[in-house]
Amino acid sequence: MEIVRSHWLPLNGHCLSHKLVSVPYKVTLRNLEKTTLISCSLQNNATSIRLAENPSEKSIYSRGFLTTKSVMDVSKVNRMIKECTEDGFFEDAIRVYLDFIECGFPVEEFRFFPCLIKAFGGLYDVNKGKQIHGHLLKFGFLQDIFVKNSLLGMYWKCGAGGNAVDMFERMEERDSVSWNTMISGFCQSGDYVKSLVMFRRMVKECGGSYHNRVACLAALSSCASIKCLTHGLEIHGFLVKKGVDSDEFLVSALIEMYMKCGDIKNAENVFERIRDNELVGRNMVVWNVMILGYVSNECLSLALELFVEMLELGISPDSSTVVVVLVLCSQLLDLAVGKQIHGLILGLGLDDDVRVGTALMEMYFKCGDPETSLQIFKRSQNHNLVMWGSVMLNCAQNGYPNEALEFFSEFMLDCGFPDPVILLAALRACSFLSLKPRGMAIHGFAIKMGFDSDVFVGGALVDFYGKCGDMEYAQQVFYGLSTRDLVSWNALISGFAQNKCADEALKAFRDMQSKQIKPNTVTMACILSVCTHLSVMILCKEVHCYLLRHWFETNALVNNSLISAYAKCGDIHSSRTVFEKLPVRNEVTWNSILLGFGMHGRTDEMFATFEKMKEANIKPDHGTFTSLLSSCSHSGKVDAGWKYFNSMMEDYNLEPRVEQYTCMVDLLGRAGNLNQAYDLIMSMPCSPDDRIWGSLLASCKNHGNTKLAEVVANHIFELDASSVGYRVLLANLYEDSGNLNEVFRVRTDIKQMGLKKQPGCSWIEVDNSIHIFVAGDYSHDRSGDIYATIESLSLEMKRVGYVPHIQAASNKYWA
Repeated sequence: MEIVRSHWLPLNGHCLSHKLVSVPYKVTLRNLEKTTLISCSLQNNATSIRLAENPSEKSIYSRGFLTTKSVMDVSKVNRMIKECTEDGFFEDAIRVYLDFIECGFPVEEFRFFPCLIKAFGGLYDVNKGKQIHGHLLKFGFLQDIFVKNSLLGMYWKCGAGGNAVDMFERMEERDSVSWNTMISGFCQSGDYVKSLVMFRRMVKECGGSYHNRVACLAALSSCASIKCLTHGLEIHGFLVKKGVDSDEFLVSALIEMYMKCGDIKNAENVFERIRDNELVGRNMVVWNVMILGYVSNECLSLALELFVEMLELGISPDSSTVVVVLVLCSQLLDLAVGKQIHGLILGLGLDDDVRVGTALMEMYFKCGDPETSLQIFKRSQNHNLVMWGSVMLNCAQNGYPNEALEFFSEFMLDCGFPDPVILLAALRACSFLSLKPRGMAIHGFAIKMGFDSDVFVGGALVDFYGKCGDMEYAQQVFYGLSTRDLVSWNALISGFAQNKCADEALKAFRDMQSKQIKPNTVTMACILSVCTHLSVMILCKEVHCYLLRHWFETNALVNNSLISAYAKCGDIHSSRTVFEKLPVRNEVTWNSILLGFGMHGRTDEMFATFEKMKEANIKPDHGTFTSLLSSCSHSGKVDAGWKYFNSMMEDYNLEPRVEQYTCMVDLLGRAGNLNQAYDLIMSMPCSPDDRIWGSLLASCKNHGNTKLAEVVANHIFELDASSVGYRVLLANLYEDSGNLNEVFRVRTDIKQMGLKKQPGCSWIEVDNSIHIFVAGDYSHDRSGDIYATIESLSLEMKRVGYVPHIQAASNKYWA
């Protein structure tokens, strides 16, 4: 049997031209007398009822609903609506009411509209909400304060705050629920100022008679969200006056408000007042909020002390507590304490909690034990999207990009539907490895999933293409984003900086500012790297002034970049001044100034600074010893070089890398110890690259060792056959030794291979203007004066005994 009908409700008591339900859906009616389910589906605004085949059911149901009033009463209808609403079957709840009306029951008999209105709110559709509002208005049910309050809540739930405000203002009678609904509604919708205005209005109009918990919690939450300490203090005073400041929920909200406003002292005062209260003082939530507040305000030692005290008092922590403490360990980089917390988690049986597992992984990654972190992930049985995203992102950011991509492949096989965080992690890994084909495949997947417009995924894509050297596509992705935040702008500027597109980076920086987006420390570090690349002093000083005006000068990342920029722009004095003014210096800070001193040949200052670094208990790293060994090489201090090279292994347990071996080979080569340098290369535990062989080849040229140079050159050309620079160096060596046949052979090889040496380029800053010179170029407007000066210098060199190699200066071989 099938019955088709349409349901209509009037809108605001006017005409029957608006249907209550306008989309197809399927609902289920519960038979209160039996357990049989009867399905009901709406298609094209008509309801099709399929009745069960049981003859007894057919006698009870004629139109999909109980029609015998003696069998079905209003309370049972309400119970059905309540059950459906609580279970989230909002359409079913509404259908029960419609069937109730169509089966002849008078609307006036139904008195349970608050529950029905809640079902309409669950649809999140303001148009349908207006229909029930109109229906109630037509039948005169809006005199009931409970119905009005339910409608207020429905409008807020549907995102129609304006409708809620209009209705509230027209209400002749308001109770505490009315005010609570409005104050909470503004707060939950993010309009925190209006939430506080409504709270103040409630106090003023009601004389403080409504000091209920809900309104106060919402008001305190609003204060915390906008860091409005003044209003927070007023609400605290209001609570003290009403004698409810010891309520455990309000105490937690007060502490949270003070902590988010940065007023640690008042938060501590609130906490101390309730510590002796048996009920509130041992409430775990209050302790959690206090510990989290300390962590958020970077009072890490106080947070740890409070956690220990909590344990001593016998208050058992929950998952929220240990998650906060694990965050604390991550910020302290204290692996020892983190391991103790891990043991406590196992003892409490919280290791199966996915939030705890994720926080444990984060802690081990941040504290330098990624292997344990990966073991935790692999042992976990409760992988959710957050945990997957966490392990991938941490792998990508902590030097395990291949593992991140393996996890991504595993996730795709197991789950198949990544969220933006998963895609972000995979793109970070591709950026680190410069895996352009794999990253482009992920880009295509992001487009297919509709995540390419996500601002975070978009920023990661810009960064990925920049890391892969494809700035054209990076710009295409960037300008295709509907929203561009600071992260995406930083990715673009960083991409330009990394690809030596200095002018483009500076233009992007200006464009970003014109869009009213303020740079952060990452932006300024990128711009300083551009200054370093250009070696333009005036630009470096301009950036420094900008940093001072915008209070960036206290940031470690910016100051480290500033020290390097000044040094590479030729102003070691400014570099040292920045260094000496810093109250806190990390490893990078010391390495930056050491590199600057070495670059400017101030070897003694460099060695003295290194001793101060050790006195400051800063452990040297590979970068430190690269700077020291490079300086020893340029100053010819062989003994000092060996001392530092051996020290890094013996004193600091640092295994030398290719960079340090290259410095030692250069040091020995410059000093004429060519065979010793060759033996050092051959004894390396790591594979030598073309740079270390190139350093030895240059030394062979300087000392005229043709025999060893040929051996070294063979090693180089095995690694990179197209290396034109080293072939030219070898040809010049043969030319110096007078072996013109070999010179001709090498240069013939260069021509046949189609190799071309890039002409040398230099530039100089004069009166804040940059002058660029390229070998053989006459485009400069004062090229006549320039070459006349060169000729004058050449004559002066001849007078003091220098004899130039005419053949080496000839261009006929490079035609």
